[in-house]
Amino acid sequence: MKDPLVLKNIQGKIKNLGSVPGCYLWKNERGDVIYVGKAIKLESRVRSYLNPRHPDKKTRALYIEIQDLDWIVTTTEAEALILEATLIKKYSPKFNVRLKDDKRYPFICVSTSEAFPMVFLTRKVKDNGDAYFGPFTDVKAARDALELIHRIFPVRKTKLNLPLPKPQRPCLNFHMHRCLGPCQGNVSREVYGELISEILSFLEGKKEGLVQRLKQNMLAASEKMEYERAGFLKKRIDQINQIREKQTVVSLDGGDEDIIAFARREDEGQVIILEVRGGRLEGKKSFPITGLAYSTEEEIIQAFLRDYYLRVSTIPSLIILPPQAKGNYDAVLSAIQEHSNLLPKLKFPEAGQKRSLLRLAEKNAELSLTERILATKLRDQTNALKEIQTNLKLPQLPRVIECYDISHFQGSSPVASGVMFVEGKPYKAGYRHYKIRGYEGINDPGMMHEVIARRLSHLINEDEPLPDLIVIDGGPTQLTRAAEAANALDLGDLPMIGLAKKREEIFFPGDNDPYTFDIHSPMMRLIRSVRDEAHRFGVNYHRLLRKKKTLQSILDEIPDVGNVRKKQILKFFQAKKKVQDASLAELKLVPGIGTTLAERIFEKIQEIKTKSQIKV
Repeated sequence: MKDPLVLKNIQGKIKNLGSVPGCYLWKNERGDVIYVGKAIKLESRVRSYLNPRHPDKKTRALYIEIQDLDWIVTTTEAEALILEATLIKKYSPKFNVRLKDDKRYPFICVSTSEAFPMVFLTRKVKDNGDAYFGPFTDVKAARDALELIHRIFPVRKTKLNLPLPKPQRPCLNFHMHRCLGPCQGNVSREVYGELISEILSFLEGKKEGLVQRLKQNMLAASEKMEYERAGFLKKRIDQINQIREKQTVVSLDGGDEDIIAFARREDEGQVIILEVRGGRLEGKKSFPITGLAYSTEEEIIQAFLRDYYLRVSTIPSLIILPPQAKGNYDAVLSAIQEHSNLLPKLKFPEAGQKRSLLRLAEKNAELSLTERILATKLRDQTNALKEIQTNLKLPQLPRVIECYDISHFQGSSPVASGVMFVEGKPYKAGYRHYKIRGYEGINDPGMMHEVIARRLSHLINEDEPLPDLIVIDGGPTQLTRAAEAANALDLGDLPMIGLAKKREEIFFPGDNDPYTFDIHSPMMRLIRSVRDEAHRFGVNYHRLLRKKKTLQSILDEIPDVGNVRKKQILKFFQAKKKVQDASLAELKLVPGIGTTLAERIFEKIQEIKTKSQIKV
């Protein structure tokens, strides 16, 4: 029961609000802001929080903690949304969905407010007329993009207040044809402006139109017998086309789209954006978010659209969102339009190609979230290890934990993975892959028996220490077969458990009744992290083998590719992540492969790719 004096104080403040738009700030007993919200009618929206039986679980949770109220009136709901974003960034309320550590992301800035703009990285976005592209969630990717721009476009790199009253001697970049030399007055503002327009088009993903303009300029320069300039333009066109060839075509209509999906676990989440520009997949951005514990899918997406699109300069014409996040986005879209003069269209596809792209984004979000949780929540696992020892009745602290998982696709190319955690943290030197030798088809228990037998036999033969705990990814059937392998080697007392995915239940050898523990406890967090890492490691290896097998089958269908040439091709592409992304020029570099055969192989690869699902 809430204190009557607190309720009376809040109700008195609500009477003064009226039916006006604005933001409201709920505070706890210490005076900390715990939630910031917006409303088109403040009084009715705020009053709804005083219902202890409200159907919304976030509202019920807030009702327990709120002790005071503050508010700020605005003129429109769009203004309230922008103010809401500012207040959330200022107070970081625990009940609000928000981007984590968003200040650290760099942008690429084109200083269009200057007479002769530069292109550089910055973490501060200013309202000064400059163009900003980003944010880049990967600093290395941002630096690589900047280096690529500097390599393709001869834009200045030295900080100067141009134009100078007295021309100065140009630097080495000018003599290397990597700068047009505006410091010496070698280029007019108009010509330099054309270069900046090309860079802006490149950063906006409008590469096809950019190439067409460059070709026209190249032909014009050639007709005027300006062959050196025509040569520079030709080189620029070739470099841009090389980049375009590496980008996957995902939309035949050639539009600009952002495909947005997210994954969530308890209070944490990860948002993924797949950026499609001109019909081609330009890249992926990943953002950690928090404050999700009591939030709906619609609230999560609304908060992300607000935080992301109100600070970027490039807005696509179409934004693809998960169908479960359908809702009213009028206020967010109005604020985006006010910010950028562009009104994107939202789609929530439930089938078709767009839905397939959403599933890819969702997979990426799940993997990114798993990786982040492993990196951030496994720093100190002492308490988790002590809980495991106590709850599982282990003879000693499980400093070394191994986990095993089976991966296959409908029984084909079965493999197993084994990961090792030392002191609660991944120990990559202890990771192992296994190709299943004794079983074909779908027989996970038998495969698990084989893998555990091979692993324990190796440890015994090499006189290496045994792990303190083995976790089997599976239920009682897989665990029983794994325990049989240990018993056959007189290792029946080796601690071993099974973790069933469906309900996160723990099984012990010889006991068909599962045990359940608090899934949010340090113990269960660690055991689930070990299991998830084994699954990730195994799936990646299985995909690698399938890709290799796919290439092998492709080569089998091409005449004149015998065993010798097949081995040469497989060896040449062994280190590549995606063999199917090999260009015709790369195939020609394979020893013993001529131009004609390389063209046949390339055509076959393209045929296979059109039949398979697009992967990111």
